[in-house]
Amino acid sequence: MKKMTWLATAALASVLTASAVNAAPAPKDPKRHTPQGLYATAEETMEMMKKDPKVILVDVRTPAEWQFVGYTDMAQIMIPSVFFKFDGLDEKKPRYRSVVNSNFVSEFEEKIADLDADEESTYVIMCRSGATRAQPAAKMLAQYGFKNVYIMTDGFEGGKVKEGDHKGFRLKAGWKVNGYPWTYKINKDKAYVEKN
Repeated sequence: MKKMTWLATAALASVLTASAVNAAPAPKDPKRHTPQGLYATAEETMEMMKKDPKVILVDVRTPAEWQFVGYTDMAQIMIPSVFFKFDGLDEKKPRYRSVVNSNFVSEFEEKIADLDADEESTYVIMCRSGATRAQPAAKMLAQYGFKNVYIMTDGFEGGKVKEGDHKGFRLKAGWKVNGYPWTYKINKDKAYVEKN
């Protein structure tokens, strides 16, 4: 009985520690909220990964971003949540149109099987700035029973500086700005290759 009580106490302490570490507030824009309601900054993500090596970092940016902007080899999974199509522009924003990666969940499930992970594992989804691509990925995963999915609210590049000489540059928080490991040298064992 004592062993059972100790295990229950340890499990509760683990949950409380994780909650205390991940105190990032929900994004102000309700359109960026996720069904899981779990948010972490890049700094909190690093702390989570240090405390629990089973936490899985998922980079949902595009192969072009990994190649030209950089990526972190600490991301165990690299799958784009959307693809940019160069056959037309987005009607609302000055950029190419995007379409959801319809194979995202099946490709994700293949990758987590290789990592001995499942629906109960903890995942942190990272996109450029923690907004328009991480949230749809979390929503897709929620439909398949993934409850422990965090959004990295400041993403790989962080937010834009609003004033000064660097106004408009992505230099506000984020994985790169915090000085966490990243590179341009893509790891061929992790590289995403689009399936036809």
